[in-house]
Order: sequence, then C-alpha cells, then structure tokens
Amino acid sequence: MTSMNRSVTRLTAVAFALVPALAQAQGNASAAATAMGGNYTAVARNFNAVAWNPANLGLPGNSRFSIAISPQVGLGTGPITLQDANDYAGIIVPQTVREAWLQKVIDNGGQNLGGDVNVTPLAFSVGRFAFSATTTVRADGDLPPEMVELLLFGNAGRTGLPQDYTLTDLRLDANATTTFGLSYGRRVPLVPVGDLAIGVTGKYMIGHGAASMRDDGSTITSNPLQIIIDAPVVLTDTAETFNAGTGFGFDVGATWQVGNLRASAVVHDIVSTFAWNTDNLYYLPVRATFDQDSSTSTVEDILPLSSAPQAVQDALRDRIVQSKVNPMLSLGVAWTGFKRVTLAADLRQRFGEGIELGPKTQVGLGAELRLIPFVPLRAGITTLGDGMRYSGGFGLEFGVFNLQAAAMLMAAEGRNDTGFGLTMSFGGR
Repeated sequence: MTSMNRSVTRLTAVAFALVPALAQAQGNASAAATAMGGNYTAVARNFNAVAWNPANLGLPGNSRFSIAISPQVGLGTGPITLQDANDYAGIIVPQTVREAWLQKVIDNGGQNLGGDVNVTPLAFSVGRFAFSATTTVRADGDLPPEMVELLLFGNAGRTGLPQDYTLTDLRLDANATTTFGLSYGRRVPLVPVGDLAIGVTGKYMIGHGAASMRDDGSTITSNPLQIIIDAPVVLTDTAETFNAGTGFGFDVGATWQVGNLRASAVVHDIVSTFAWNTDNLYYLPVRATFDQDSSTSTVEDILPLSSAPQAVQDALRDRIVQSKVNPMLSLGVAWTGFKRVTLAADLRQRFGEGIELGPKTQVGLGAELRLIPFVPLRAGITTLGDGMRYSGGFGLEFGVFNLQAAAMLMAAEGRNDTGFGLTMSFGGR
C-alpha cells in the first residue's frame, strides 16, 4: 500500500464523521411531537397548535396560558453511518470493510448527508391564540461514489490499479430561515354531533441565507496523478442575514371531535409569498489542484454571480429560485378512549420540491401511555417514502411545569439520522 493510500485510509473514519456536521437530523416543533413520530395533527394543543393545527385551539382541553422553549437537534449520514466511522476511529479500516462500505454507497448512488435543526426560543398560547418563533437550518447533499472510493482506497481504487474518475454528482444545498406564526382557533356550531373547530395561522418568514454547490467538472487522473476540484457555490447576500428572503404564509385547519375521537385536516402554506432575494446573488469559485509534486487552491473572494460563466449562473440561480415554500396537506386522527392511553395517526403529503429537504410523503402511528399520570411515555413509527423513522420519549409534568424529552432514529433516502429534542414549558404542554 502506498503512503498516500495509508494516509487516506487512516483519515477515512474522521472524514465521514465530519461530513455530517454540515447537516442536522430532522426535528419537529416540540419534543412531545417528536416522541410520537410527528403524528400530532389531531393531538397538538396550546403552543404546539401553531406548528401542527390551529383549529385545536378552539376545542376544550387547552390551557388558559402556556409558554415554552424547544430545541430539536440531530445529525445523519448514510449509507456509511456515524457508527460505522466511530467503530474504526484512529485505526486503519480493513480492506473487506472498506469494500463493503463502498458497495453500499454504489448501490445507493452516493453518500448522502442532510437533515435540519429547529430551535423555538419562544412559543406561548393565551386562550384561543398562540404564537411561536422558530429558526430552522436545513441541509441536504451527496458525495458521488467516485469520491467515496478515493477516500476509502486512494487513487488506485478498490482494484489496486490506478484509474481516472469524474465527480459529476457532488452537491450540497442549505438554507436558514426564521418563521413567526400567530394562530387562532374557534369552535363553530355547524355539526349536530360533537364539536367542530376551525383555525388559521398567519406566518411571516425571514430568510437568513441560502447556498447551493454543484460540481462543474471535477476530475481525478492517474497518469499523471492529479486531482482537480471545481465546485462553484452560489449564495445569497451574506450582509443581508435578516433580509435574504421574506414572505407571508397561511395555514388553515379543521378538527371534529366526537367523544374520545378527533379527526383533523390542515393545509400548511396554502398561500405563501416567500421568495429569496435574487437581485444580489454571489458566486464563490471553489477550485483546487493536487498532483504528485505540488498543490494549488483557489477560493477567491465572493464575487457577483454575474461574473460566473453563463451556464454556471443559470444552474446555480435556479437552485436558489426553486428553494421556496410549497403547500403540504396533513390528515390526522387521535383516540383517547382507553384509560391513560392516546393513539394517533397522521398522513402528510408535501407538494413539489422546495425549501423543505426530505421525503414528500409521511404516514405514521404514535402512542402516549400514562402508567404514572405525571410521567407520559411516548413512541411513534413513521414511513418516509422508502424509509422509516422510529421515535420515543417521556415527560415529567409537575403542576404548571412540564419537561418533555424525545429521541429518534431515521433510515430514509440512503441516510441514517439520529436526533433528540427537549421542550420546557409552563402552564401547558
């Protein structure tokens, strides 16, 4: 094995551990919702109603007042997972293991990374009104199989014979936004049986920044040995972190409650005017060349996008323009007919690609069990396209003080994510 191969092999575990730091695992607006797998459309109340269903504010069972903070944090990558990397941290990965890893990446079409972080520094409800402010950071990207092969085996590749590579699928998309939501729900006497409530959430979204990277001809050659990286980045104006994008949006929802059964329907972002400011997009030409004798790199000052080649301008501008808010339909049912048990199910369908990064369709089941009345235990399972998410958590409820905790494992779109969430609230949960 050449010295280059040995160095690459030793660094492999570290490389795959660092890559996911660009992305965080998916989170929900509250830890209770996370623990039940996000199956919360018919269950949410108090401050949670802003994120899930404003109509629930119009039904009995809400607190007169509630206030909360809630971070949701995680990270993920796949099909080579963080645990895979940690198992060989600081040592040379055996040949057979590297070959198995690479085959998984080839079968998956690349090494995926992505997810999001949601931080809600303030959420509260007063009667039929509720408000929340949530900052979200999202990222989604791919490393092509050729780059993974280089990391695992060096320039000789898995066969031991030097070869050439073309890195055509290297990409990364990321954005950060803050959404302020104000909800109102009200019971309406339109049904002869049970209670019917409708609600609306008005939202104002601020875009802090968006970036997109795409490969533009990166290659690795064996004779002569040379690595050429060409991966331009487009990004919004870094001086406009509170005005990189703005817009209003609206959610509408309805819930019908008959005894212990609730059925809900919500259209999120039925109207949305959010758009990124594309008048001042910038371009970062990322280029690097490495050969046997020397290396050069060029990460120039951020330039106006107009200075990029026209083809690069068009491709990268489209990525920012398409990063918009699309409608999503949520249908949910919840049953509290069993003593100390709540069962819930959700179906969510997002329409179109946009600012949300991840599976469009989600179907799941969630449950809450109160063997001890003030210690709710929660669990959920959710299908995500061709993947699954498993969740669980618990709460501690002492009078007006409530603490909820949750953890989740997700395997979807070739990625494995782990995450956790915490919610501390007063006056309601």
